[in-house]
Amino acid sequence: MSGANEIKIIRIPVPSPTLWPHVTTNCYLIGNRNSSILIDAGYNQPETKEVIESVLREHNLASPEKIVLTHHHHDHALGVEQLKDWNAHIYCHQDEYAAITKLLPQIKNLHTLGEDDLIIVDTLEIQVIHAPGHTAGQMNFYIPTEEILVAGDNILGKGTTWIGAPDGDMSDYFQTLNRLKKLQLKRIGPGHGDWVKDPYEQINFVLERRLAREKQIISLLTEQGELTSEELTKMIYDNNIHPSIFEVAKRTVEAHLIKLSKEQTVLKRDFIYSIP
Repeated sequence: MSGANEIKIIRIPVPSPTLWPHVTTNCYLIGNRNSSILIDAGYNQPETKEVIESVLREHNLASPEKIVLTHHHHDHALGVEQLKDWNAHIYCHQDEYAAITKLLPQIKNLHTLGEDDLIIVDTLEIQVIHAPGHTAGQMNFYIPTEEILVAGDNILGKGTTWIGAPDGDMSDYFQTLNRLKKLQLKRIGPGHGDWVKDPYEQINFVLERRLAREKQIISLLTEQGELTSEELTKMIYDNNIHPSIFEVAKRTVEAHLIKLSKEQTVLKRDFIYSIP
């Protein structure tokens, strides 16, 4: 699209207290001077509003009538508090609704979206994809005419995301990644980091990393006999892990263990894991 009514898709890295090594969370403005939406709202601090509204002014975009949340985590959803004077309608997946109402109890105009729903921004159609894994109600947004996917925290600009029980589910995550691979994609807008311009390479990288981690877990349990998730995490990272992310690394290991237990590849007894 071109001209005064060109619909723009703008990644906005907003400073937020997120997980190391990231220091920003991506919000996405999609629209033109007639209509716009915001995907994800960043963190609840004044800088969030300042950064987003400066982009609105710079690109002469309409004030967003919808704020659509990929999921309920603080660095993606709490910024709604800073944007209340927009009087925008807030949207999330049904499986995130309870968490978001708890997180944002003052929000009255909260609605739900689901698989195959469409968001219309002027002449642009955005398809809603229910993409569980990082959270149960994670939503991704696909723009087929532009071959762009806004992936929330299912995909990062670099590296891999964390998957933590009980909300995150590794089996769901594998299914979601394999499904996303089937889309026609030129770019992915990640939850953190720069645009992903090699989308299939990045999705495959994440899948291969997760599969390699499962093999490593099975190998360690075969060698050691019985281990806790904390012991496994320390061995996997060779005690060389940033302290701020040890807990989320352990929870991701536990998500693998839950998946492997369901598949009967790993046996759990109390807090001890072993090979049957």
